[in-house]
Amino acid sequence: MRAFLRAMKPLATGIGAISLTSLLLLLSDLDSRAVDQPAADSAGTGAHPAARHKKWKVRLLEFVNIPDCEEAEKGVLDALREAGLEENRDYEVRVTNALGDMAALNGLVDAALTDRADLIVTLSTPTLQAALRRARTTPLVFTFVADPMIAGAGKADDDHLPFVTGSYGAGDVEGMVALIGRVLPAARRVGTIFSPSEINSVINHDSFVAAAKKTGLEVEAMAVNTPSEVADATAAVCGKPIDLLCLPTANMTASSFPAIIQGARRKKMPVFAFLGGLAEQGAVVALARDYYDMGHAGGELAARIIRGEQVAGIPFHPLTTTRLYLNRESAMQCGIELPEDLLHEAVRVFER
Repeated sequence: MRAFLRAMKPLATGIGAISLTSLLLLLSDLDSRAVDQPAADSAGTGAHPAARHKKWKVRLLEFVNIPDCEEAEKGVLDALREAGLEENRDYEVRVTNALGDMAALNGLVDAALTDRADLIVTLSTPTLQAALRRARTTPLVFTFVADPMIAGAGKADDDHLPFVTGSYGAGDVEGMVALIGRVLPAARRVGTIFSPSEINSVINHDSFVAAAKKTGLEVEAMAVNTPSEVADATAAVCGKPIDLLCLPTANMTASSFPAIIQGARRKKMPVFAFLGGLAEQGAVVALARDYYDMGHAGGELAARIIRGEQVAGIPFHPLTTTRLYLNRESAMQCGIELPEDLLHEAVRVFER
Protein backbone atom coordinates (compact mmCIF):
# COMPACT_ATOMS: atom_id res chain seq x y z
CA MET A 1 0.00 0.00 0.00
CA ARG A 2 2.82 2.37 0.90
CA ALA A 3 4.43 1.66 -2.44
CA PHE A 4 1.12 2.47 -4.18
CA LEU A 5 0.77 5.79 -2.31
CA ARG A 6 4.33 6.74 -3.19
CA ALA A 7 3.57 6.01 -6.83
CA MET A 8 0.37 8.15 -6.77
CA LYS A 9 1.97 11.18 -5.08
CA PRO A 10 3.46 12.73 -8.29
CA LEU A 11 0.12 12.21 -10.07
CA ALA A 12 -1.82 13.96 -7.28
CA THR A 13 0.64 16.85 -7.35
CA GLY A 14 0.15 17.21 -11.13
CA ILE A 15 -3.64 17.13 -10.83
CA GLY A 16 -3.50 19.83 -8.14
CA ALA A 17 -1.34 22.07 -10.32
CA ILE A 18 -3.70 21.64 -13.26
CA SER A 19 -6.72 22.47 -11.08
CA LEU A 20 -5.05 25.61 -9.73
CA THR A 21 -4.15 26.77 -13.26
CA SER A 22 -7.71 26.15 -14.48
CA LEU A 23 -9.12 28.17 -11.58
CA LEU A 24 -6.84 31.12 -12.36
CA LEU A 25 -7.80 31.02 -16.04
CA LEU A 26 -11.50 30.93 -15.13
CA LEU A 27 -11.17 33.99 -12.88
CA SER A 28 -9.27 35.83 -15.60
CA ASP A 29 -11.98 34.99 -18.15
CA LEU A 30 -14.69 36.28 -15.81
CA ASP A 31 -12.87 39.61 -15.56
CA SER A 32 -12.71 39.93 -19.32
CA ARG A 33 -16.37 39.06 -19.68
CA ALA A 34 -17.30 41.81 -17.25
CA VAL A 35 -15.81 44.32 -19.69
CA ASP A 36 -16.92 42.78 -22.96
CA GLN A 37 -20.49 42.01 -21.86
CA PRO A 38 -21.50 44.62 -19.24
CA ALA A 39 -24.93 44.57 -17.68
CA ALA A 40 -27.36 47.45 -18.02
CA ASP A 41 -27.28 50.10 -15.31
CA SER A 42 -29.83 50.19 -12.50
CA ALA A 43 -31.54 53.28 -13.95
CA GLY A 44 -32.71 51.20 -16.90
CA THR A 45 -31.37 53.66 -19.47
CA GLY A 46 -29.57 50.99 -21.45
CA ALA A 47 -26.22 52.62 -20.57
CA HIS A 48 -23.34 50.34 -19.65
CA PRO A 49 -20.83 52.05 -17.31
CA ALA A 50 -18.19 49.42 -18.04
CA ALA A 51 -18.22 50.45 -21.71
CA ARG A 52 -16.10 53.44 -20.69
CA HIS A 53 -13.19 51.08 -20.06
CA LYS A 54 -12.91 50.42 -23.78
CA LYS A 55 -10.96 52.91 -25.90
CA TRP A 56 -13.25 53.74 -28.80
CA LYS A 57 -12.00 54.37 -32.31
CA VAL A 58 -13.90 57.49 -33.42
CA ARG A 59 -13.69 58.55 -37.07
CA LEU A 60 -14.93 61.99 -38.21
CA LEU A 61 -15.72 61.99 -41.93
CA GLU A 62 -16.13 65.33 -43.78
CA PHE A 63 -16.99 66.27 -47.34
CA VAL A 64 -15.78 69.86 -47.79
CA ASN A 65 -13.20 71.98 -46.02
CA ILE A 66 -15.06 75.22 -45.21
CA PRO A 67 -15.19 77.35 -42.02
CA ASP A 68 -18.71 76.26 -41.07
CA CYS A 69 -17.72 72.59 -41.24
CA GLU A 70 -14.68 73.36 -39.10
CA GLU A 71 -16.97 75.00 -36.54
CA ALA A 72 -19.13 71.87 -36.42
CA GLU A 73 -16.03 69.68 -36.04
CA LYS A 74 -14.81 71.83 -33.15
CA GLY A 75 -18.21 71.50 -31.50
CA VAL A 76 -18.05 67.70 -31.71
CA LEU A 77 -14.57 67.48 -30.20
CA ASP A 78 -15.33 70.01 -27.45
CA ALA A 79 -18.47 68.09 -26.47
CA LEU A 80 -16.56 64.82 -26.11
CA ARG A 81 -14.08 66.46 -23.76
CA GLU A 82 -16.75 68.33 -21.80
CA ALA A 83 -18.62 65.04 -21.29
CA GLY A 84 -15.73 63.89 -19.10
CA LEU A 85 -14.21 61.60 -21.71
CA GLU A 86 -10.45 61.75 -22.12
CA GLU A 87 -8.82 61.45 -25.52
CA ASN A 88 -6.36 58.54 -25.83
CA ARG A 89 -7.89 56.99 -22.72
CA ASP A 90 -11.59 56.67 -23.54
CA TYR A 91 -11.37 57.31 -27.26
CA GLU A 92 -9.02 58.09 -30.13
CA VAL A 93 -10.17 60.33 -32.96
CA ARG A 94 -9.16 60.72 -36.60
CA VAL A 95 -10.55 63.31 -39.03
CA THR A 96 -10.60 62.76 -42.81
CA ASN A 97 -11.98 65.06 -45.53
CA ALA A 98 -12.98 64.28 -49.12
CA LEU A 99 -12.16 67.88 -50.18
CA GLY A 100 -15.37 68.12 -52.18
CA ASP A 101 -14.73 64.95 -54.19
CA MET A 102 -18.01 63.01 -54.22
CA ALA A 103 -16.30 59.86 -55.47
CA ALA A 104 -13.94 59.90 -52.48
CA LEU A 105 -16.71 59.63 -49.89
CA ASN A 106 -17.10 55.86 -50.24
CA GLY A 107 -13.36 55.54 -49.76
CA LEU A 108 -13.52 57.49 -46.49
CA VAL A 109 -16.22 55.18 -45.15
CA ASP A 110 -14.39 52.04 -46.31
CA ALA A 111 -11.17 53.25 -44.68
CA ALA A 112 -13.00 53.78 -41.38
CA LEU A 113 -14.47 50.28 -41.57
CA THR A 114 -11.09 48.75 -42.48
CA ASP A 115 -9.69 50.55 -39.43
CA ARG A 116 -12.44 48.85 -37.37
CA ALA A 117 -13.96 52.12 -36.22
CA ASP A 118 -16.26 51.80 -33.20
CA LEU A 119 -18.09 55.04 -33.98
CA ILE A 120 -18.42 57.07 -37.20
CA VAL A 121 -19.33 60.77 -37.08
CA THR A 122 -20.35 62.34 -40.41
CA LEU A 123 -20.41 66.04 -41.30
CA SER A 124 -22.60 66.91 -44.33
CA THR A 125 -25.51 65.18 -46.05
CA PRO A 126 -23.45 63.43 -48.79
CA THR A 127 -21.13 62.00 -46.12
CA LEU A 128 -24.11 60.74 -44.12
CA GLN A 129 -25.58 59.12 -47.23
CA ALA A 130 -22.30 57.34 -48.00
CA ALA A 131 -22.10 56.02 -44.44
CA LEU A 132 -25.72 54.85 -44.50
CA ARG A 133 -24.99 52.82 -47.63
CA ARG A 134 -21.80 51.14 -46.41
CA ALA A 135 -21.60 51.18 -42.60
CA ARG A 136 -24.90 49.80 -41.40
CA THR A 137 -23.42 47.75 -38.53
CA THR A 138 -21.33 50.56 -36.99
CA PRO A 139 -22.80 53.21 -34.63
CA LEU A 140 -23.23 56.43 -36.62
CA VAL A 141 -23.70 60.05 -35.50
CA PHE A 142 -24.36 62.83 -38.00
CA THR A 143 -24.15 66.61 -37.75
CA PHE A 144 -23.80 69.59 -40.13
CA VAL A 145 -26.90 68.24 -41.89
CA ALA A 146 -30.06 70.09 -42.97
CA ASP A 147 -32.54 67.19 -42.98
CA PRO A 148 -31.53 63.60 -42.09
CA MET A 149 -34.91 62.26 -43.18
CA ILE A 150 -34.28 63.11 -46.85
CA ALA A 151 -30.90 61.37 -46.53
CA GLY A 152 -32.66 58.15 -45.53
CA ALA A 153 -31.67 58.09 -41.84
CA GLY A 154 -35.22 57.86 -40.53
CA LYS A 155 -38.86 58.92 -40.75
CA ALA A 156 -38.90 61.18 -37.68
CA ASP A 157 -36.68 62.27 -34.80
CA ASP A 158 -37.82 59.28 -32.72
CA ASP A 159 -38.34 56.85 -35.61
CA HIS A 160 -35.01 56.16 -37.27
CA LEU A 161 -32.59 53.43 -38.29
CA PRO A 162 -31.33 51.63 -35.17
CA PHE A 163 -27.64 52.38 -35.69
CA VAL A 164 -27.85 56.12 -36.40
CA THR A 165 -28.61 59.36 -34.55
CA GLY A 166 -27.44 62.95 -34.78
CA SER A 167 -28.10 66.70 -34.79
CA TYR A 168 -29.39 68.77 -37.68
CA GLY A 169 -30.93 72.07 -38.77
CA ALA A 170 -32.21 73.41 -42.09
CA GLY A 171 -31.62 76.99 -43.19
CA ASP A 172 -33.96 79.70 -41.91
CA VAL A 173 -35.51 80.56 -45.28
CA GLU A 174 -38.28 82.73 -43.84
CA GLY A 175 -35.71 84.68 -41.85
CA MET A 176 -33.62 85.16 -44.99
CA VAL A 177 -36.57 86.47 -47.00
CA ALA A 178 -37.29 88.94 -44.20
CA LEU A 179 -33.65 90.09 -44.25
CA ILE A 180 -33.82 90.68 -48.01
CA GLY A 181 -36.78 92.97 -47.40
CA ARG A 182 -34.91 94.90 -44.71
CA VAL A 183 -31.67 95.32 -46.66
CA LEU A 184 -33.16 95.73 -50.15
CA PRO A 185 -36.80 96.83 -49.77
CA ALA A 186 -37.16 97.40 -53.53
CA ALA A 187 -35.90 93.92 -54.49
CA ARG A 188 -38.27 91.95 -56.73
CA ARG A 189 -36.10 89.28 -58.40
CA VAL A 190 -33.59 86.95 -56.75
CA GLY A 191 -31.00 84.78 -58.47
CA THR A 192 -29.96 81.40 -57.03
CA ILE A 193 -27.39 78.70 -57.79
CA PHE A 194 -27.93 75.11 -56.66
CA SER A 195 -26.57 71.62 -57.28
CA PRO A 196 -29.09 69.00 -58.52
CA SER A 197 -26.65 66.20 -57.64
CA GLU A 198 -26.92 67.06 -53.90
CA ILE A 199 -30.27 66.18 -52.38
CA ASN A 200 -29.64 68.65 -49.54
CA SER A 201 -29.02 71.41 -52.10
CA VAL A 202 -32.29 70.64 -53.89
CA ILE A 203 -34.29 70.65 -50.65
CA ASN A 204 -32.66 73.87 -49.41
CA HIS A 205 -33.22 75.56 -52.77
CA ASP A 206 -36.85 74.48 -53.04
CA SER A 207 -37.56 75.67 -49.49
CA PHE A 208 -36.08 79.08 -50.24
CA VAL A 209 -38.01 79.41 -53.52
CA ALA A 210 -41.27 78.58 -51.74
CA ALA A 211 -40.61 81.14 -48.99
CA ALA A 212 -39.58 83.80 -51.51
CA LYS A 213 -42.67 83.34 -53.65
CA LYS A 214 -44.93 83.78 -50.60
CA THR A 215 -43.70 87.38 -50.33
CA GLY A 216 -43.91 88.08 -54.06
CA LEU A 217 -40.22 87.61 -54.88
CA GLU A 218 -39.44 85.99 -58.24
CA VAL A 219 -36.56 83.53 -58.39
CA GLU A 220 -34.15 83.01 -61.28
CA ALA A 221 -32.48 79.64 -60.67
CA MET A 222 -29.26 78.32 -62.17
CA ALA A 223 -28.16 74.68 -61.76
CA VAL A 224 -24.54 73.48 -61.60
CA ASN A 225 -23.39 69.87 -61.75
CA THR A 226 -19.61 70.28 -61.36
CA PRO A 227 -17.37 72.90 -59.75
CA SER A 228 -16.06 73.86 -63.19
CA GLU A 229 -19.53 75.14 -64.10
CA VAL A 230 -19.84 77.52 -61.16
CA ALA A 231 -18.04 80.54 -62.64
CA ASP A 232 -20.07 80.45 -65.88
CA ALA A 233 -23.31 79.91 -63.98
CA THR A 234 -22.56 82.92 -61.77
CA ALA A 235 -21.89 85.12 -64.80
CA ALA A 236 -25.08 83.90 -66.45
CA VAL A 237 -27.40 84.45 -63.50
CA CYS A 238 -25.83 87.80 -62.60
CA GLY A 239 -26.36 88.87 -66.21
CA LYS A 240 -30.12 88.51 -65.78
CA PRO A 241 -32.38 91.28 -64.38
CA ILE A 242 -32.03 90.30 -60.71
CA ASP A 243 -31.55 92.44 -57.60
CA LEU A 244 -29.39 90.04 -55.60
CA LEU A 245 -27.90 86.55 -55.60
CA CYS A 246 -28.92 84.22 -52.75
CA LEU A 247 -27.18 80.90 -52.16
CA PRO A 248 -29.20 78.18 -50.41
CA THR A 249 -26.75 75.88 -48.66
CA ALA A 250 -24.93 73.39 -50.92
CA ASN A 251 -21.52 71.83 -50.57
CA MET A 252 -20.60 72.62 -54.16
CA THR A 253 -21.40 76.34 -54.00
CA ALA A 254 -19.79 76.65 -50.57
CA SER A 255 -16.50 75.13 -51.70
CA SER A 256 -16.63 77.13 -54.97
CA PHE A 257 -17.59 80.42 -53.35
CA PRO A 258 -14.41 82.30 -54.41
CA ALA A 259 -15.53 81.91 -58.04
CA ILE A 260 -19.05 83.05 -57.16
CA ILE A 261 -18.03 86.16 -55.26
CA GLN A 262 -15.57 87.11 -57.99
CA GLY A 263 -18.27 86.90 -60.66
CA ALA A 264 -20.81 88.74 -58.49
CA ARG A 265 -18.41 91.61 -57.78
CA ARG A 266 -17.91 92.20 -61.48
CA LYS A 267 -21.62 93.00 -61.67
CA LYS A 268 -21.70 94.71 -58.23
CA MET A 269 -24.29 92.12 -57.31
CA PRO A 270 -24.94 91.64 -53.55
CA VAL A 271 -24.69 88.05 -52.35
CA PHE A 272 -26.78 86.63 -49.50
CA ALA A 273 -25.94 83.22 -48.01
CA PHE A 274 -26.82 80.66 -45.34
CA LEU A 275 -23.25 79.87 -44.20
CA GLY A 276 -21.53 82.25 -41.79
CA GLY A 277 -18.09 81.71 -43.28
CA LEU A 278 -19.25 83.16 -46.60
CA ALA A 279 -19.79 86.61 -45.07
CA GLU A 280 -16.10 86.80 -44.25
CA GLN A 281 -15.37 85.87 -47.86
CA GLY A 282 -17.57 88.63 -49.26
CA ALA A 283 -21.29 87.87 -48.88
CA VAL A 284 -23.17 90.99 -47.76
CA VAL A 285 -25.50 88.97 -45.52
CA ALA A 286 -25.23 85.46 -44.05
CA LEU A 287 -27.97 83.99 -41.87
CA ALA A 288 -26.50 80.74 -40.61
CA ARG A 289 -27.47 78.01 -38.25
CA ASP A 290 -25.12 77.87 -35.29
CA TYR A 291 -22.94 75.07 -36.63
CA TYR A 292 -20.73 74.99 -33.54
CA ASP A 293 -23.81 74.33 -31.42
CA MET A 294 -25.00 71.74 -33.94
CA GLY A 295 -21.66 69.96 -33.81
CA HIS A 296 -21.63 70.21 -30.01
CA ALA A 297 -25.06 68.56 -29.85
CA GLY A 298 -23.78 65.78 -32.10
CA GLY A 299 -20.74 65.35 -29.88
CA GLU A 300 -22.97 65.03 -26.83
CA LEU A 301 -24.85 62.21 -28.56
CA ALA A 302 -21.55 60.54 -29.45
CA ALA A 303 -20.47 60.73 -25.80
CA ARG A 304 -23.66 58.98 -24.71
CA ILE A 305 -22.92 56.15 -27.15
CA ILE A 306 -19.32 55.85 -25.96
CA ARG A 307 -20.64 55.54 -22.42
CA GLY A 308 -22.71 52.59 -23.57
CA GLU A 309 -26.16 53.98 -24.38
CA GLN A 310 -28.00 52.19 -27.20
CA VAL A 311 -28.10 54.21 -30.44
CA ALA A 312 -31.60 53.02 -31.31
CA GLY A 313 -33.02 54.76 -28.24
CA ILE A 314 -31.47 58.20 -28.90
CA PRO A 315 -33.76 60.57 -30.89
CA PHE A 316 -32.43 62.97 -33.51
CA HIS A 317 -31.70 66.44 -32.14
CA PRO A 318 -32.97 69.42 -34.23
CA LEU A 319 -31.49 72.91 -33.77
CA THR A 320 -33.13 76.19 -34.73
CA THR A 321 -30.70 78.81 -33.44
CA THR A 322 -29.26 81.17 -36.07
CA ARG A 323 -26.50 83.75 -36.27
CA LEU A 324 -26.42 86.85 -38.44
CA TYR A 325 -23.18 87.91 -40.13
CA LEU A 326 -22.75 91.09 -42.18
CA ASN A 327 -20.00 92.42 -44.44
CA ARG A 328 -20.12 96.21 -44.49
CA GLU A 329 -17.36 96.60 -47.07
CA SER A 330 -19.12 94.28 -49.52
CA ALA A 331 -22.35 96.18 -48.96
CA MET A 332 -20.65 99.50 -49.76
CA GLN A 333 -19.14 98.04 -52.93
CA CYS A 334 -22.68 97.16 -54.04
CA GLY A 335 -24.02 100.59 -53.11
CA ILE A 336 -25.93 99.29 -50.07
CA GLU A 337 -26.13 101.00 -46.69
CA LEU A 338 -26.87 98.41 -44.05
CA PRO A 339 -29.55 99.47 -41.53
CA GLU A 340 -28.13 100.50 -38.17
CA ASP A 341 -30.49 98.26 -36.21
CA LEU A 342 -29.42 95.29 -38.34
CA LEU A 343 -25.77 96.00 -37.59
CA HIS A 344 -26.56 95.73 -33.87
CA GLU A 345 -28.29 92.36 -34.38
CA ALA A 346 -25.29 90.77 -36.08
CA VAL A 347 -22.95 88.56 -34.10
CA ARG A 348 -20.15 89.82 -36.31
CA VAL A 349 -19.71 92.62 -38.85
CA PHE A 350 -16.79 92.34 -41.26
CA GLU A 351 -15.36 95.70 -42.18
CA ARG A 352 -12.70 94.56 -44.63
